Amino acid sequence: MATGVQIIHNQQIAHPAVIAVGTHANALGPDNYNLSSFIEAWQGAAWQGLPRERGRYPWPDRIDRQLSRSVMHIDYMDLEGDRYDVQGIDWEDLGVTRGEARERRLNTYKNYVNVPDSDRWEETQALLPSTDDYFRFRGLDVRRNINLAHFQLRNVLASTSRSSVFYPSQFAINEFNPITGKTKLGMRSQEIPHFQVSTLTAGHDTLVAGGFFGEYLFRRLSSEGSADTHEGTITSDNSGITNHVQIYASRTSSSPRAAFASNDNGFRVLDIETEKFVSETYFPNPVNCSAISPDRRLQVMVGDQRQVLITKAEADGEPEVLRTLDGHRDFGFACDWADDGWTVATGFQDKSVKIWDARRWTDAQGVPTPVCTLRSEVAGVRSLRFSPLGSGKRVLVAAEEADFVNIYDAQTFQSKQTFDFFGEIGGTSFVNEGQDLHVLCCDPNRGGLFRLERCGMGAERHHDPEDLGMRPYVACTDSSYDWQEFKVTPLRRPRYCETRRRRAITPHLLQPF
Repeated sequence: MATGVQIIHNQQIAHPAVIAVGTHANALGPDNYNLSSFIEAWQGAAWQGLPRERGRYPWPDRIDRQLSRSVMHIDYMDLEGDRYDVQGIDWEDLGVTRGEARERRLNTYKNYVNVPDSDRWEETQALLPSTDDYFRFRGLDVRRNINLAHFQLRNVLASTSRSSVFYPSQFAINEFNPITGKTKLGMRSQEIPHFQVSTLTAGHDTLVAGGFFGEYLFRRLSSEGSADTHEGTITSDNSGITNHVQIYASRTSSSPRAAFASNDNGFRVLDIETEKFVSETYFPNPVNCSAISPDRRLQVMVGDQRQVLITKAEADGEPEVLRTLDGHRDFGFACDWADDGWTVATGFQDKSVKIWDARRWTDAQGVPTPVCTLRSEVAGVRSLRFSPLGSGKRVLVAAEEADFVNIYDAQTFQSKQTFDFFGEIGGTSFVNEGQDLHVLCCDPNRGGLFRLERCGMGAERHHDPEDLGMRPYVACTDSSYDWQEFKVTPLRRPRYCETRRRRAITPHLLQPF
């Protein structure tokens, strides 16, 4: 794959070259710095002969010393506030505070938009306060070989367990075990030496990846090693980059299926068992993300348009669009459908997340009406994940393009927990039945796999819907904790109450076997 190849993601707008020669080359938008460049540019602003901005600047002789330290692993017990944060940065040694660095980053980071000024918000539309506490930091495993090949496509993390995490490196997919700290080859193309991963997912015993030139790879995770890799072509179109892939269980087949959204406007479904495409649908604009409903009859789609599409899950030929939802002001790159069957979230580059109710897409006049609109901190949301059924307090994880992971109360959507760091985000993933959250930070110096874990699980005992004799009736009928089970979904069941009780009293600090 030659350097300087120009990829056209939106068919009206040509982006800068994004095929990287080395890890992280051209991975970010043209105006934003990685962590080390951000600190150096901050310090350099004091010596450019320009009027100095108010505030302190990092000490120039200490920047290299800080960033050249060999930090490979950070635990919760290592944290010391500004002296040692979640990325191992000693801000006190640099002569500034982490709060000052965050303020500087907020003032200098530029959100990428396709529609000019679409991310401007009225001053009255305030951000939600960060007052909740659903997850706590468990650790960061620094990985310096993460390859983020396209700055708009951020679904390149797949986790199947606490000990099996997949992420793209240069021309391959690595499998990392956070428990042992070891990395091995997860999957590599045998036919395309310079295969560039643009999207990645795992589920139903299958790891699937899409590439920049319309290729796909997959392998069964139960097979040993990466030798049993299957590969093929999704499309031969010059604009055939694979924007997104999701894998799900079909209603009509025992074999899992992989749905590929390509930049040639095509949406194709591959049967994993037969390796044949069972459907091919073309839309007026490229689809950037899709999510299937729990009953696998409908799906939500977002793409290079301002509208959200609700379609039939498996159509062939002409798209069967059931609803077109207006309200966003830019293009969309994230969506998810919750396990209750009716809560849907969509994230667009206008720095907003909209929550929809599938029982009432519109108001009485037929106008699309979301339940609420949430504002992101610094950039558009590019990854959305609802917590799985049976995992405890229901939440929505919204990862922005960089720095911020917002965890919303998915019952009220009136409060949130914010986990922040410095670096571009490559995706999020729930593991351990929703008790652990993985976040991929793609910074070349202090990026890697952030591991967060549920906290306050003892409170789950008081919200157990099956325990009718131990608390007042009003608590028994309270549905604000976990998702309500979607009755027609045969593949998803909440945990039994005994399992919940055991999990609630398990010490958090016990290490896995």
